[in-house]
Amino acid sequence: MMRNLIFCLLLFPLLAFTQNEAIFRIDSLPKEGILLNQGWKWHAGDNPEWAKAEYDDSDWEDIDPTKDIVDELPEIPKPSGICWFRLHLRMDSKLQQRILSFSASQSGASELYANGSRVWSFGVISSDPDQILAFDPANKPIPYYHHDSTLVLAIRYTLQPNVRYTHILLRKNPAFSIRLNYLESAQYQYKKHYTRLSNLVHFRFGVFIILLIGYVSLHTFYPSRIAYLYFSLFAIFVTITDISQLLGEGPTKVSSIYYLLLSSVGFYLIGTFCMLTALYALIGQKKTWLYWLLLGLVVLSIVSQALIYRNTIIIELITPNFINIEIVRITLKSVKGQKKGASIIAAGGVSFAIFWVAFILLVFMNGLNISIFNSIYTVADVVYNLAILSIPIAVSIYSGYEVALNNRSLTQKLSEVETLSIEKQTILADQNETLERQVTERTAALKASQAQLIQSEKLASLGELTAGIAHEIQNPLNFVNNFAEVSAEMLGEMKEEIKAGNTSEVIAIADDLEQNLSKINHHGQRASSIVKGMLEHSRASTGVKEPTDLNALADEYLRLAYHGLRAKDSMFSATMKTHFDESLPMVEVIPQEIGRVLLNLINNAFYAVNEKAKQGIEGYAPTLTLSTRWLSGAEAEIRVQDNGPGIPESIRDKIFQPFFTTKPSGQGTGLGLSLAYDIVTKGHGGTLDVKSTIGEGTEFIIRLVYEPG
Repeated sequence: MMRNLIFCLLLFPLLAFTQNEAIFRIDSLPKEGILLNQGWKWHAGDNPEWAKAEYDDSDWEDIDPTKDIVDELPEIPKPSGICWFRLHLRMDSKLQQRILSFSASQSGASELYANGSRVWSFGVISSDPDQILAFDPANKPIPYYHHDSTLVLAIRYTLQPNVRYTHILLRKNPAFSIRLNYLESAQYQYKKHYTRLSNLVHFRFGVFIILLIGYVSLHTFYPSRIAYLYFSLFAIFVTITDISQLLGEGPTKVSSIYYLLLSSVGFYLIGTFCMLTALYALIGQKKTWLYWLLLGLVVLSIVSQALIYRNTIIIELITPNFINIEIVRITLKSVKGQKKGASIIAAGGVSFAIFWVAFILLVFMNGLNISIFNSIYTVADVVYNLAILSIPIAVSIYSGYEVALNNRSLTQKLSEVETLSIEKQTILADQNETLERQVTERTAALKASQAQLIQSEKLASLGELTAGIAHEIQNPLNFVNNFAEVSAEMLGEMKEEIKAGNTSEVIAIADDLEQNLSKINHHGQRASSIVKGMLEHSRASTGVKEPTDLNALADEYLRLAYHGLRAKDSMFSATMKTHFDESLPMVEVIPQEIGRVLLNLINNAFYAVNEKAKQGIEGYAPTLTLSTRWLSGAEAEIRVQDNGPGIPESIRDKIFQPFFTTKPSGQGTGLGLSLAYDIVTKGHGGTLDVKSTIGEGTEFIIRLVYEPG
């Protein structure tokens, strides 16, 4: 808010002004000083001689430099043209013993000379338009010690090109305005004015920063309350308004004043509209055509102030007052609607309107220079602060009230919950006890079922092994039986030859018998070896690792698995390929357990290729590849690969889970791969991995850490 400077010329007791020889006579200075607005002469051009006191300026034109530079002083050269102003003063002898002060504000750049000596230089004066810089000292006191009775002031002056001027916030744009005063009085008034203005801005800045933190916090914790977001924007925009106004009223470049004051009023209008929007949201008021009309008025006001030079104060007063009327209307409407806490908001809205009207009246009275308002600045500041803070404070009180209501409601609900909790604790305790008993019973049943299934899996594995062994042992037994029958017949022939005395024939038959007995012994040992292996597989594992030839173990269980399937299904047929690494050393393993793993993986591979063969795919040949490999002197690797249908990726992570199976009901327990995984990883510290491609096959990879046998 700009304050009108109080222009006061002492009349007969204080100041005697005479136009004789165009001399401005000063006998004494009042407390506020004297505005030097009469007796000035000016001339266009630039001549250093015009600064000297003795120069004759009698033919120069009279001018009042305190008039508006835009529309009241058309005779002053346009920007980049240099001109001079001169004023003759005659001082009373009393003034010659005091340090004086010149306080000036201006719209251009200037250099002040007193009796030919330069007193100040504000801005940059140059014949090059691009180098000119206008600067407003904003009445900052400049000391001057006067010795003579006559004082000639000469001002070298120019305007900066492309500078926009404004009357926003009662801003005045004189060519220059100089006030003469005692230095100590001028300094006191300057410090008082800007200290007051700075303190007010800092006070409001602190208050709105606190409110901003509070509103942002409330919006963070209650994001559904959009009103707090708009109140936060209101606090930000009003803070920017005060800062822009403070910068615009202090010493600054003239080219910045237009934008600072325009942004000050613009942000204030936007901030006030944000407050209106926040109240709409806070009290649940539906936005009507009146709301959107006010929004359009805010936009129109900002644009108008940017374009219009005179009478901007009318725009500055009309739009905020319309918004204030709407604020009062909706807050009173909330009271009528019996909304909880609405009276608090309504009180804030009414207080805002009352204090704002009072502030406008004070500004208007100050503009009329009514003498009874000597302290009008202080009163207006207090009223302005009361107006601008009324609604934010009311909202803060309302927020506290709302939190208190919510807290009371939550406390009541908590009490009800505690009561219900006490009533239900006994029921829950009984239910928990029942559930724990049921869980214990069902867990025991599940463990028994699991043990039974595991035993079934072992028996199934043993059955498959037994079938393979039975098929495998049948061959040597057939040889033993056949050779025994042939030997019995040969013994009968040998007896006849003995009776006939044919010694050579007896010896030949004896040689054949010897060969038969050797073959019977060989196939008997083979059958014995198979039986021994069966016994070792069927008996419980001792858990003791033994040096084992993995190549031989893999080959044996491959044949046993194949013959076991052949015993069940004589139509089954598959190609078996083996690739055994001859450099593979003896590895410390539990042979019965690794054999069970191999048997399970091989059986699954045979099952997969057999199922794919049943699909009747042309050119398909069921194939199983069993290979071993020695890895870097640290690991033994066994691979079981088939060219079956493959395992879908969606179930690949589940195949090692207990009881998971892809086989039809009754054909698998879902424990084979789970037991194999546990044997390899937990029992032998190795790894069991699977690779599979749909339509191409599956490969299981066993890696066992090498332990020298």
